[in-house]
Amino acid sequence: MSTIRQVAEKAGVSTSTVSRYISQNGYVSQKASQKIEQAIRELHYVPNFLAQSLKTKKNQLVGLLLPDISNPFFPRLARGVEEFLKEQGYRVMLGNTNNKSHLEEEYLNVLLQSNAAGIITTHDFTKNHPEIDIPVVVVDRVNQETQYGVFSDNKEGGKLAAQAIWTAGATNILLIRGPLDKADNLNQRFQGSQNYLLNKGARFAIEDSASFDFAEIQIEAKTLLDHHPDIDSIIAPSDIHAIAYLHEILNRGKRIPEDVQIIGYDDILMSQFIYPSLSTIHQSSYIMGQKAAELIFKITNQLPITNKRIKLPVHYVERETLRRKIDE
Repeated sequence: MSTIRQVAEKAGVSTSTVSRYISQNGYVSQKASQKIEQAIRELHYVPNFLAQSLKTKKNQLVGLLLPDISNPFFPRLARGVEEFLKEQGYRVMLGNTNNKSHLEEEYLNVLLQSNAAGIITTHDFTKNHPEIDIPVVVVDRVNQETQYGVFSDNKEGGKLAAQAIWTAGATNILLIRGPLDKADNLNQRFQGSQNYLLNKGARFAIEDSASFDFAEIQIEAKTLLDHHPDIDSIIAPSDIHAIAYLHEILNRGKRIPEDVQIIGYDDILMSQFIYPSLSTIHQSSYIMGQKAAELIFKITNQLPITNKRIKLPVHYVERETLRRKIDE
C-alpha cells in the first residue's frame, strides 16, 4: 500500500503539500495539484481519512442510511447526495438497513466510531438516540418531530393522483393505502387522495398494503383484485405497487386503461419504459438527495440555514395508464 511520503516523492513536493491537497485545506498551486493527482493515480494511493479526522477533529465522511437500495426510488436519491457532497470534498458511506433496526444500529456505531461529519437517513432515529451529537438530516420519510428534513408535498401529490384518475372518468376506485409503519409521507398521500374523492362523492374502496417488496405486492394484488372484481380504477401508493397491479391486471386479460386505469407515485425510471407506460405523480428523488446533502453541509459548517424543513413540489405526469381526461 502506497504512503503519503511516496506520493510526495513521486510528485516532487513536500508531504505537507500533499496533505493540504488531500484535505483541501490551504493553498496548493495548480501545477503541484496536477503532479499530486497524477502520482495518486499511478500509485493507487488511498488517503486515510479517519486518521485525518482524528488529527483535525473533523471528518469529511457523511453516512447515508437507506431502507432498501433495491427500491428504484433510492438510487437516484443517493446519486443526488453523493454528487453534491463530492463537490464539497466529502465522502459518502452508503448503508442499506433493509428496514432492520439492528442493521441501522450497526451502521450508526460505525459512523460514530469514524467521527462522521453527519448522517442522512430515511428513518428519524434521533428521538431514540438523544446521545447522538452529530447532524442528522431525514429525507423522504419525515415526521412531525423531525428537526431537519427534506420531503415532497405528499398531501398535494395524493390529491393530484385522485384528481387525475377522477377526471379521466373513474366510477369505481380502489384506493391502496401504503405501509403505515414506514412514516407520515404515505399516510399524507392517502389522506390527500381520500379527501379529494370524498369531496367528489366518488365510489371507492380502501385496502392496505403491507410491503414495498415487489413479489409481496404481487400476492396482495391477486388477493385484492379477487375481492374487488368490478373496480375500474386504482390509486397506488408508489410506482412499484402500480406496476405490480398492472402486471396482474394484464395477466387476467383486461385492458389498461380501457377496462382498468391506474396511477402510481414517485415517477421512477422504469415507469417510462413499461407497457403501457405508467401515469404517475413525479417527485424528484435526485433533488431530494441534493437538498439533504446541502442541508447537512450547511449544518456541519455552521452556515446560515433559512429553512430546516424543506418541502419540494410534485406534479402529475400523464402517460398511458389513464383514459382520456374529461372536464370536471
